[in-house]
Order: sequence, then structure tokens, then C-alpha cells
Amino acid sequence: MKITLVSTFTHPIALGLRYVSSYLKAAGHDVEMIFMSSKRDTARADWSPAAVEHFIERCRDRDVIGMGLMTNTFHRATVLTQRLRDAGIKAPIIWGGTHPTVAPEESAEVADAICIGEGEEPMLQFVERLEADRDPTDVQSLMFKAGSRFGNAGVIRNPVRTLEKELDDFPFPDYELETHWVAGKDGLEPARLDNLRGTLHRLRIETTRGCPYPCTFCNNAALLKVYKGKGSWVRRRTPDNVIAEIQQARACFPTIEAVNIVDDLFFVRSEEEIEEFAIKYKEQVNLPLELDAFPNTISERKVRSLARVPIGLISMGVQSASPDTLKNIYKRPTSIEDIKGGIDIFHKHRIRAEYHYIISNPYEPERNVIETMRFIADHHRGRAVLRVFPLMFYPGTPLYDRAKADGLIGDRDQHAYEFMYTGSLQFAKHDYLGTWLRTVLHLRNIGVPSWAAHRLIDVVTNPTVRKAIDRPSFQKVAFGTYQVGRKIYKNLIFQPFVRPLKYLKRKPRYHELHPEDEVTLPRNNMAAGGTEPATRHAPSAGGPRPTRRWTVPRVNPHAARYRPGLAVQASGAGLSLPVVGAN
Repeated sequence: MKITLVSTFTHPIALGLRYVSSYLKAAGHDVEMIFMSSKRDTARADWSPAAVEHFIERCRDRDVIGMGLMTNTFHRATVLTQRLRDAGIKAPIIWGGTHPTVAPEESAEVADAICIGEGEEPMLQFVERLEADRDPTDVQSLMFKAGSRFGNAGVIRNPVRTLEKELDDFPFPDYELETHWVAGKDGLEPARLDNLRGTLHRLRIETTRGCPYPCTFCNNAALLKVYKGKGSWVRRRTPDNVIAEIQQARACFPTIEAVNIVDDLFFVRSEEEIEEFAIKYKEQVNLPLELDAFPNTISERKVRSLARVPIGLISMGVQSASPDTLKNIYKRPTSIEDIKGGIDIFHKHRIRAEYHYIISNPYEPERNVIETMRFIADHHRGRAVLRVFPLMFYPGTPLYDRAKADGLIGDRDQHAYEFMYTGSLQFAKHDYLGTWLRTVLHLRNIGVPSWAAHRLIDVVTNPTVRKAIDRPSFQKVAFGTYQVGRKIYKNLIFQPFVRPLKYLKRKPRYHELHPEDEVTLPRNNMAAGGTEPATRHAPSAGGPRPTRRWTVPRVNPHAARYRPGLAVQASGAGLSLPVVGAN
């Protein structure tokens, strides 16, 4: 079948959608990907009219259209879906991704069908049913609204599938650029290495799936409920499989200069597993590596093993340094000693770190925020990358349910749908103490001594001072001051003096030249024979070009596992798979 998968994200990474695409392609289907991305992070549908019109025309002859979205791209997905319907396109539109998984009822009001959870096998079965002219409404993990185009009178919500264990059997994500398009000013552009906002400069890799911690602010808490009783939530790829993907990507794309492992819990591996990975990565890849870390999973031996490779960054979510907030509000099984230990270990091994904090939480007592400020004054070790986020109530999370029950929000936290809070907007929703927490954090980051940070905390938390300056206008003044100071530093200090000195000894990397593209992949069986789908476009001239073509395998051992009697065999047309559930 002819399938179009649409990324609604502002950044064209869309790793989950790329996995679905390769899974379908490896089963023989003609899949095209369209990245309706933007030049900046925004929840608005800000595409040019030409891009939307071109998008509609590319979808006009397709058999199935899939869209991937998060909560803050819900409005973008809704606009695209409505534009397709207004243009008379009849192909079924199926939504998948985080938001449809945690808010399926809301999503089903717009789309024809919803994929809940991991989508590779459910999407393939859905396509197979349509191709065989069979009813798809009993496919596990899918939901259909009442009165859908498939003939069901009432809502159908099928149970989710058992979690997939063998992650190594999945085809690598789809980077076949000749079947990919990117939204541009004058319409859709053929995907190139230079219009993917750094996607193939810093390669994102998924080495695990799942996180065992039910933090109340995180979508993972909702996913744990969705998959309760459906198998082990945390699953791992082998080091050899991960490195094979990286090697293939490097062989194809000369622009790759760093690897970013996007796992929630890379450090969930044992010390022996991480040592094995570090040795192989050092020998076979040796590019700057970026990781995320949960404080509970960090150990001296794990970090020491990784220190042998060129670590570009390790990000750690602190969120709060108040035991009360961590235990009773966020349900986060993290001790202050674990947080302090992680900071000290990174500092000891001279690893560049990034720390995340959550502020502006209406359920957090002010004394707890001040406790976090005191922790920062005592224990922060700079310089580090700092991320301070205002709390948002995402659908399906325990804090969302609590806020809704308490009347703090309606059916939605509109901020979660309408803002991304990246860049300077991180400052926009700070409350009084959140603003000063951020200030203390930055002061410690540039080397202001601990005693001075404590004195500042004493002053700004003094009741008399608060009475004088903690007013509605305070945040506007603080945000304006921050914006002006940021521009002065960037234009008058960093650009003319710091930046030239920084790059005297080395060439700047892509993300350093293009900070606007920030967002807080050989296998021998990749050759395909026969003719190519008609949707492929010729490589564009100009800019860096791939040195080798990335090709999705026309073998899908994972899909074959669910189709007994199938002889796994590559052919020019791909695999001919029997329909799961067919008589």
C-alpha cells in the first residue's frame, strides 16, 4: 500500500515515526515521510500556504496517512488533518505518539483511528487489513471513534499489545532521504542533510525503551498504566546492535559529528554492561557522546567506564532538592545524596553536565523551593548547561488528574498545548521564587561563591523585601531584564570576543553554529533489489550530500515472528506477508 507518515513536530527528528516507517518498508510497503517542521519551536501551525498546499497534493493519492504528535503539537496535527479533509482526501488518518496514547478520547475526536503505545506492529496489521479488504477494528493497540469510516457504531478501544522484547530485531530507523520531504517557505523540499535542522549532524539513537519510575509530572507514569501487565516495560538493545546502527549512519552521512542517546534511562544498565558498551564505542565509533541520567542509576564505576569515551554531555534531572517534594509530590524515588553524588561524580571526571529543575509548581510549598535554592548554593558545581522548566500538567499524568480534580485546570492545561518553553520562553512562566531559583543557579554556574548565593537567598526571601518587590509586575520586569541582558551578552560579548577564541583550536560543531536547532543510527542486509517506489525524488544539488545511500532492509524478522509459516525472503517488491488474524 501507499502510506504517508507525517511528523507534526517542529524538529524533524521524529525517531518513533522513523521506526514505524522502516517497519512498514521492510514489509514491502511504499512509505513516504513528510516532516511538517518549523524553523523555530512553536505550537502554532506556522507553515507557509505553499507548504500546506504541497502537503495536501502529496497526500492525495495515498492509501493511509499516519501522523505522529505530542501534546504541544496537537493543534498542528488538528490543522493538518482538517486541511486534508477539506481537500476531499478520503484516505484513513491514524494518529500515534505520546499524546494519542495518553489522551486517546480527545485525539479520536479528530482522527479516524488512534494508535495507543508502540506502533510498529499495530500499524502494519492495520495496513494489512485494509490491503486485504478486511475489517481493521479488532487490531490490538488501536482505537476507533464511534461512527468511524470502518462501520463501527460505538467506540472501539482494543487492548494494547504485549510489549516487544527483542528490540534488536526491529529494522533501524528510516533515513532514506529520497522518500522524505521537509516543509519549507516555498513548499515541500526534498530532504537534504542541510535542511533537517541538524538531525544528521547529531545522530539520535534509542538504545532502551521504557522507564520504571512513575514520576507524577511525567508522561511515563501514564504509559506505565497503559502497559500494566503487558510485560517488562524496560527493554534494552545490545551494544553490538546499537553500534551497528551508528556505523551505518556514519558510512552514509558524513555530517554526523556527535551521537545523542535519547533513552530515559541509559544508566539502567549494569556496570558490566556499560563498561562493555564504552569499550566497543571507543574502539568503533569514538564520536562525542551525549546521555541522560537518572540520579538513582549513577555510580562511580559507570561514569569512570564512560569517561574513556569523548563524553559531550550528560543530562541529569534534579527537578527538586526537597525530600518532601521528591517523595510526596513527584513520587520520585530519589534521595538528595543520590543527586549530590551524581553532581560530584561528574565534576570529578570533568564531564560536561546538564541539570534540569522544575519550578512554578502550585502544589510545592515555598519552604521546599527555598530548600532547593539552598542546595544549589551549597552543591552546584559549574559550569553546566541549565534547564529550568515551569511545571505543566500533561494529560494522563497523576499531577494532571490532581490539578483537574482540584479545579486548577479544566479538561486541559492550555499551556501544555500552546507553549514549548524553549529558549527564553523558559523564563516566561516563572513565579517569584522560581525566578530567584534560576538566578541563584546561574550565579553559582559562573562561579559566585556559596556564601554570596546564600546571602542573596536571605535577602530575596526576607518578608519585608518580598512585600516590596513580589508584585504582579515583578515577573514582567524580570523577564524583560533577562531578555535585554541576554541580547547584550550575545551581541556585545560572546559574538565578538568569546566565540572567536573558543574555536581557535577546533572547528565549531553544527549545534554551536545553529543553537536554534537544539531540542532539550552497518548492516549487510540493507541492499534492496528491483524497482523503487514512484515517490522517491532525486538527490538535490548543493550542500553536503550522503556518501552512501541509506536503505531500509527488505527483510523484517520481527514482523515474520507474528506470521507463522512465513519464509523470510527478500525480493524486489519486499516481503509478501500473510495478514495477521486472517482465516
